[in-house]
Amino acid sequence: MAGISKTWLFVPAKEKYAGRIGQIEADAVILDLEDSLAPAQKEAGLLIAADILQRYGGSRKLYVRLNSGERFDREIKALSGFGFAGFMLPKFEDTALLEDYQEHLKGKELIALIESVKGIMELPKIAAHPLVSGLAFGGEDFRKELGFEAGEEATVYARNRLVMYAFYHGKYSLDTVSMEIRDMDKFMEDYKRSKGLGFLGKLLIHPAQAMAVREYYRQRDPGYLQSVVEAFENSADGILQMDGKWYERPHIEKIKKYLRELEAGQQIRTDAEKG
Repeated sequence: MAGISKTWLFVPAKEKYAGRIGQIEADAVILDLEDSLAPAQKEAGLLIAADILQRYGGSRKLYVRLNSGERFDREIKALSGFGFAGFMLPKFEDTALLEDYQEHLKGKELIALIESVKGIMELPKIAAHPLVSGLAFGGEDFRKELGFEAGEEATVYARNRLVMYAFYHGKYSLDTVSMEIRDMDKFMEDYKRSKGLGFLGKLLIHPAQAMAVREYYRQRDPGYLQSVVEAFENSADGILQMDGKWYERPHIEKIKKYLRELEAGQQIRTDAEKG
């Protein structure tokens, strides 16, 4: 789990996106054959996904979100022979499905997308299954099942439960998407709530969201922060502009305190490992 991707971006399996896969700035790309395609587009989407996997499967971390129901069998059999990271299985509720398709899942990560009350209640079995690598929460379908007035509050228990079972069984956890694609400050508030609940990552639907998350982590990277401190201290001014942000002495002291805390925490872990 230490090397989990920070940005997980859904990309519809459509022709207009096929040529852009190599340039998309996200750690993990999830080719979507499900919600972003109309029924009439799904067969063409499968062919496009196969072409993308053949071209980019060895150079990018690619996943495919399959359809449930009648199309599942056709899609997993058509794509399993390509080399890529793994499958996301939507509306996941029953691990018996995995036993039926073990041969097609070999060498692939499997992300179980939990989108129903039954899926949440079956988490003990799902999270414990050896073929499952990660758990993701599908908030829109979950709230739809609960009813028209079910809001954010209705998902908290389900999300907490998913995080805890994922952590207990050593699987990674991904929170539901945010529909905010214009105001990145609002989106990052949602992202931070996901992190506050304990999720290791969040599903994304727009490149701007991926860029915001990448910037969030870049500005918390110890190496980057140390470079900010050094640039400030080497400057003759009492203010520094770096990568579009302004820093004054109080900002620098706050960064130094954060770096000292990181170093102290690392020392504690090192001492604990030595026994």
